Amino acid sequence: MTTLERQWIDNHLALLRAPLPESVREVLGILVADTLAIASHARREGIGGTQVDRVLVAAQPRGCAVWGADYRAAPADAAFLNGCAAEALDFQEVLINPRNNGHAAVVIVPALLALAEQRAIGGERLLHALWVAFAGNIRLAEALGRGHRAGNPGFRTTSVVAPVAAALGAAALVSDEAELALNSVALCASALNAGLLAGLSPQVGSYSIDKDLAVGFAARHAVQALQLAEAGADGPRQSLTGEHGWLASFGFGGEQPQALLGDAFAADLGSYAIKPYPACFGCQSAIRAALMLAERVPLAQIDRIRVEVNQGSASSLSTRNVGNSLAARFSLPYAVSGALVRARSGLADFEMPALGDPAVQACMQRVELYASPELSAQQRATGGFPAVVRLFQGDREIDAQACEGPQDGLDAAGRQALFEAKLGALCPPPLVARLLAFVREPERGASLLFQS
Repeated sequence: MTTLERQWIDNHLALLRAPLPESVREVLGILVADTLAIASHARREGIGGTQVDRVLVAAQPRGCAVWGADYRAAPADAAFLNGCAAEALDFQEVLINPRNNGHAAVVIVPALLALAEQRAIGGERLLHALWVAFAGNIRLAEALGRGHRAGNPGFRTTSVVAPVAAALGAAALVSDEAELALNSVALCASALNAGLLAGLSPQVGSYSIDKDLAVGFAARHAVQALQLAEAGADGPRQSLTGEHGWLASFGFGGEQPQALLGDAFAADLGSYAIKPYPACFGCQSAIRAALMLAERVPLAQIDRIRVEVNQGSASSLSTRNVGNSLAARFSLPYAVSGALVRARSGLADFEMPALGDPAVQACMQRVELYASPELSAQQRATGGFPAVVRLFQGDREIDAQACEGPQDGLDAAGRQALFEAKLGALCPPPLVARLLAFVREPERGASLLFQS
């Protein structure tokens, strides 16, 4: 019997035998460089989960690179540490898709780069394996839908979807064999560590580092699933689509198994969006709109600020109690106020010394959130996070700015400049140079990534 799992795997392993499109090569270079830069900064600065994750790992002098650290670790441990660090700033990429969102690079890149370094695999093979993983992640996300985080359920999309895609990519990195990939995926899906969203709630408001650890565990899990499959372990033949399988367990009635069979070659890797601002993606368009307004309207003229977003963002990003950096990154009132007051939105603006800024706190009192039916419908249709920011003087609207995304109004050169500025804010100049060299020629520069 040919299962949907096997068809999904065969479809994606076919990418290994295809020329790598230039557009895919470019996106992969950016996704890898972005992930490594974020993780390296978080590790150097001791942010979030990087403050504690070292306790689970023993250093190995000949192990794999731990980005931003002066020690190395076994492949699964390096994937864990680099995954934790890549998530710590909430500065990572987001999948923009009508069926689902979530992050992928924070799991896929740490897992595949650790294995690639251990086995001295680089060049085209590594890029093709990354292509398999990121394309596979899109089809998995589309098959699952958003039911796993709608209403009372609160499973992390990144922990549920990305490790399965990474297990597929890990198998593709080391072998062309579909059976190995089938077992790697089955073991990963069937023994999944699915993180919860319990702390990321304005009602609960703990905004804790379990978020970072969950991503690290997901990256390690993908590596270990491949290692076990190589050792001869197997898993259920219908781990994704069978009774009690991955889709049945996490779909909550919204799953669409046939979406797994979408054309792997048609998966748009350009739908992975890079964040220019160090905050939740639901804040990005509103920050961009606020920055554009800050150039046009003096703060003294503003009595009231109305932020229009989709229903989910208006609810989940509504906290005004920004007691730590993570809470600030998930607060539309804080993110918009900070952009209007400071006319910028950078790393320092979400660090503890900035959170109590009296001018920003006063501005937050003037912010009202509005769940727009129109923007909610747009979000469901595109998967994006549009926003409108309106400024009022008394009852009179004095200016407004709508943004579809955080790079509205920027041409290719502007987007490139924004990305390079992000790398420059995260990394010392030598590392920026290495990452940009990788972005330009990812098939030749993989060895640059295997340095701590």
